[in-house]
Amino acid sequence: MRESIGILWRNWRFCNHNNMECRELTQRKDELQENLGFLEKVKEKKEFSMLLDSLVLRVSKKAKEDVKGTRALLRKYFTVFLTNKLLNGKLAPEEMLDKHISSKNRDYQKLYERILNPSETVIDLGAGVNGFSYSLMPLHTKYVAIEATGQLVVLMNDYFKKNKFDSRAVHLDVFDLDEVANIIKNQKKPRIVLMFNIIDALEFFEKDYSKKLLIKIKELLSSGERIIISFPTQSLSGKTKFHTTRKWLMDFLEENFSIVDTFEENGEKFIVLEK
Repeated sequence: MRESIGILWRNWRFCNHNNMECRELTQRKDELQENLGFLEKVKEKKEFSMLLDSLVLRVSKKAKEDVKGTRALLRKYFTVFLTNKLLNGKLAPEEMLDKHISSKNRDYQKLYERILNPSETVIDLGAGVNGFSYSLMPLHTKYVAIEATGQLVVLMNDYFKKNKFDSRAVHLDVFDLDEVANIIKNQKKPRIVLMFNIIDALEFFEKDYSKKLLIKIKELLSSGERIIISFPTQSLSGKTKFHTTRKWLMDFLEENFSIVDTFEENGEKFIVLEK
């Protein structure tokens, strides 16, 4: 964002201020400066300080560019799990998984025994803290996490480096479709793409984006490579069961993929797909 403003500022200084191109540069420069001010205001709070600008601006549109509304949506979908202990890196890997709301009920050992094979490359979209379960993955797994929350990216990469794991976390917005596709394309085969509990958030911010993303991933995968998606079947507290069938999603998956396995564990439904 700051780099874009700098480039526009240099171009604006040397243009002819009476022509149409320069007037357009002026308008764009003013818009970027306004966005930068908005971003700085939202990111004053520590929990939002390392979120990607593109993500914050996308969320702000849903909140009608209101700072408090934007923070509320960011907290609901992205930072609700960021406690001070987690942010400060004072938790052991197993504690990280226990403290993260979306993962604390997940039995990673049992899950990975069912869905992963040795020597695969795992690309985890919207990874959260899943990277801290690397030691529970099969032997010789290469793991790539894509995550928009910068604090989690830093913590995961520190963990991977300390333990010399064949893994890395990338600070990236899942809505950056071209870059996500590029990362998947360049990974060693066989590959498996994880999309745990991100479908609802994708659809909230852009209707049918999850379909677009899944089709793009399908184009990149070879025969036998898999996509695994999940979504919650109960509230985070476990007190409320969700009765929605997500018919729109199941119809789409049945039409475009081969569904090789479905199962439910601890309030989360998993669907294993092949092209």
